[in-house]
Amino acid sequence: MIKWLMALLVSLGIVSAPVDNVVKKELPYEKYSFENLTKRGGVASRLEVVGNKFYYLSEGRRISGEINQPSGPGPVGVVVMARGYVDKEIYKTGVGTHNAAKYYSEHGYVTYAPDFSGYGESDLEDANALGARLVKPVEILDLIASIGGDKPIYLWGHSNGGQIMLSVAEILGKMEEEGGHGGPPVRGLALWAPVSKPFPYNILFYTDEASDSGKWLRGQVSEFEKDYDVFNYSIDKYLDWISIPVQIHQGSADESVPKKWSDDLASELKTKSKELKYYVYPGADHNMKPNWS
Repeated sequence: MIKWLMALLVSLGIVSAPVDNVVKKELPYEKYSFENLTKRGGVASRLEVVGNKFYYLSEGRRISGEINQPSGPGPVGVVVMARGYVDKEIYKTGVGTHNAAKYYSEHGYVTYAPDFSGYGESDLEDANALGARLVKPVEILDLIASIGGDKPIYLWGHSNGGQIMLSVAEILGKMEEEGGHGGPPVRGLALWAPVSKPFPYNILFYTDEASDSGKWLRGQVSEFEKDYDVFNYSIDKYLDWISIPVQIHQGSADESVPKKWSDDLASELKTKSKELKYYVYPGADHNMKPNWS
């Protein structure tokens, strides 16, 4: 009756038809929430190898990186590597991964260490500071899909790269639970001094090192939180999804990633009954020196 009366009033010109003036705000980074990435998965592209470098596509960007081939018989498997933070002014392809990659290649593994967008010969990264960070797990997922084949893949991440690889392991674990990710088998995760705290604290912790003491980045985080739920992008909320064995390697004298972070991560993984090996190196720094050289 009410709908009929309203229609009559509109037809007689007594009242105006309602107009939907609400414009939905575009949220370009919603697609990078962990839930949405489990639906997206990895998108394969042609993997081009030129000498000791490789190239592939991710989110429309060309990504470069360093590849190391086995020096002996092989390959027995693949190691996909994610480095920690390196200033762009001093970065070169292979920085942060080259020594570990050399070790793995000597033991029969092919290693892939992407530069990530904005570094090396890769295309420019996202202009938004947080968008540039959120896309990194996507670049790893797309690399894994592009590698293809049936050789087992292992994930290796150092420092911020540890955060990236934890994210990838969580996403792949959930995809496996829901029917598989369709790519090559991912068998394990090795973390070196991983940044393992929640997002965005994992970023804000280091802001005192910036020339403006983090003022600009805090502003970026504040703007992000107006539109997005940070829990949807935070590794601590998705540890249950991990389904592969995890190794954590931590130096007791690390001044960049507090040992307590790795202690807490190990405790959380054990509580969730994940397969874990935790190694602490007395006196070792953030780069595992003097234990690793």
